[in-house]
Amino acid sequence: MRRKFAVALVAVLMMTLSCSFVTTVLAAVPKEQIDNEYIRIVVNADQADTGRFSVGTTGGDPDRTTDQNKHLIYGGDDPWTSYTTVRIDNQNWVFGGKTDRRAGFDALYGEMIQPPTIVDDKIESSWRLGPVEVWQILSITRSSTTGLLDTAQIEYHVENVDSVPHMVGLRLMLDTMLGSNDGAPFRVDDRAITTDHVYYAQDMPQFWQAFDSLANPQVMSQGTLTGPGVTTPDRVYFTNWGSLADNPWNFDFTPGRDFERLGEWELDSAIALFWDQVSLAPGEVRSYVSYYGLGGVTIASGDLMLGVTSPAEITTDPDGFQTFSIIAYVQNEGQGEARNVVAELKLPPGLQLVGSPAKVELDSLEVGETKQTGWQVGVHSISEGTFTYEVEVTALNSEPNRVRRNVQVLSPARLQVLFSGPPGLGISDERYEPSTFEAKAVVRNDGGTKFYGGTFEILYPLGLELVQGQNAKRFPGTIEPGQEVTFKWLLRPKDGFSGPLPYSLRTIDERGQQKVENMFIIVPELKPKVWIGEPQVAGGGLVNAGDYFSLPIWATNIHDFIAAELDLSFDPEHLEIVGQTLDISRGTLFVDGDWHMPTVSNATGQVLGLRGDRGAENELRLSYGTLVTIHFRAKTAGLGRVSVDRARVQTRQGILEPPSLVIEHRDIIIQP
Repeated sequence: MRRKFAVALVAVLMMTLSCSFVTTVLAAVPKEQIDNEYIRIVVNADQADTGRFSVGTTGGDPDRTTDQNKHLIYGGDDPWTSYTTVRIDNQNWVFGGKTDRRAGFDALYGEMIQPPTIVDDKIESSWRLGPVEVWQILSITRSSTTGLLDTAQIEYHVENVDSVPHMVGLRLMLDTMLGSNDGAPFRVDDRAITTDHVYYAQDMPQFWQAFDSLANPQVMSQGTLTGPGVTTPDRVYFTNWGSLADNPWNFDFTPGRDFERLGEWELDSAIALFWDQVSLAPGEVRSYVSYYGLGGVTIASGDLMLGVTSPAEITTDPDGFQTFSIIAYVQNEGQGEARNVVAELKLPPGLQLVGSPAKVELDSLEVGETKQTGWQVGVHSISEGTFTYEVEVTALNSEPNRVRRNVQVLSPARLQVLFSGPPGLGISDERYEPSTFEAKAVVRNDGGTKFYGGTFEILYPLGLELVQGQNAKRFPGTIEPGQEVTFKWLLRPKDGFSGPLPYSLRTIDERGQQKVENMFIIVPELKPKVWIGEPQVAGGGLVNAGDYFSLPIWATNIHDFIAAELDLSFDPEHLEIVGQTLDISRGTLFVDGDWHMPTVSNATGQVLGLRGDRGAENELRLSYGTLVTIHFRAKTAGLGRVSVDRARVQTRQGILEPPSLVIEHRDIIIQP
């Protein structure tokens, strides 16, 4: 109905409204998109429904011609039907921008921190939901069963930015769709699910698949629920979209009810993954990762059509035994009933059955009927390499059929992280040199399998800050074996901080385990100073006898600067101010403000009573500029000194004078 309603609405608008307005209504929705030869991910970047996403195929499965440009999650270029709920202290917040449509209408919405943005082949966005900051990271990863880059990695990071703990959970609702089929059964282990059903963490299947026909599948989709890189949900519900659309957390769930959309009459399946509320401490970060994309099924044609699927890769568990699922689908494509159908799993050395017999009786299959069964298989931590297993299906009145499929057993991911930065900063012209510095993390995966869904964050607790426009958190997505990824952050010292200033790299892996590497940078102190700059000769070069030159008097690194008073002296034997006060120019710090011209005496070599005042309403947070510029003439060769005899600076905190205020003089070398 919702799809029909959208079409009807456009038709009404076209008939009743002006052409210009209709053009606006039908204009393309702003979006961000990543894609490859298999799938694409689209994120809504419009004012409404911002951050909601859809998944579809591009080329799809390279061995199938029927699944090109098909929906996997409904929405296409205007995603809105799928949404994610973050439950905080029993309040329901929807991630992303507000909606004016049915899905998630009656929920709380937060404040956008970062709009959907493509960063390193991922689409990142962030919202502040009450006391929690949430990041959504969407990227393309490898399917556990096909081994191809045909799967969406759906990743959320939640951080408690408050000073007290909060209870935080998450619900991910996906409006699943197989091309134009919105009611295909979900296939889980040994059953096809066509009515409301729930799985809990203790019996969570490794994955589910969906296809309409084994003999001629339009699209084969797959959601991965457990395994490397995936955060196993506490509960997973298979139900209709309408129930989930109308209720952001708890919803109308009726075991045995079919997937007809609530309040309407069309089949419309959907899935909801729940991670229940758990206390999140101040500053704590938690991640949730799920996979959804194409499924890999090895199919052998025949009267007893056989399809077999399992993970393409298994990562060994360093602590012992690792198990995985093998699922077989059997469809009767013969001319009559297939009687006494039996499926048998044959394993090579190194793999072993866990808790079930190798032979499974499927009884009889009517023409066109499909049944499925599954096995749990274990592999020891010392096993590595490629293993080939076989599934054979037989019947009393049909030719047998068999499928062979490989599974590769790999060592776990192993990250090597090199975190580096400069030892310290220098000072040039009373500024840091360089003014910023780069902290760099080089991350390499030296393990046998990919690293999933980690977070790398720069921490700078005291005296440092990120240069504007950067994000402290980086999300690498997937790091393949042997792949090296580099993250860089640009930092600078805060005003008034010096000494050994700390900064750190915090790594959070897919299990939530944290590791922190600490660094320091030596930052010298920038003291409040009044000082005389280098002489500036027209055309540049050295000062020669008879030359006119200018001499700037600087005031630097003075906090909350308001006003200053100066008395200066110079060597009258070698220097003179020919134009008296005409050769005195107010400094850059007093362009806006009052200025009191000093008295000048070439006979005694004095400049007395100079004063500038910005006014308390126009104080300068940190001074870096000139108080005055004086134009001298070099009378004779030799050494002419210019000194600051008295300096008194007014700040918001009070009067600043030596020794708290550093004074620096200048000797002028005059060439013959």
